[in-house]
Amino acid sequence: MVDKSDAAIDDQNLKCPECKQALKRRRTRKADECEMICGGCGAMFDVCDLDTVDELKKNQ
Repeated sequence: MVDKSDAAIDDQNLKCPECKQALKRRRTRKADECEMICGGCGAMFDVCDLDTVDELKKNQ
């Protein structure tokens, strides 16, 4: 797991591997710092998981 403050720095330019749209923070009352959602297809990603972040960066 990555520290949540580190995840906030790394996720600025992440894109969805499916549709190539930018990932955004979820808008909920109790939003999780680790969850991001695709602005195009709506896929959810856990940016605190190192494997997920590496995969997202690889597909850019």
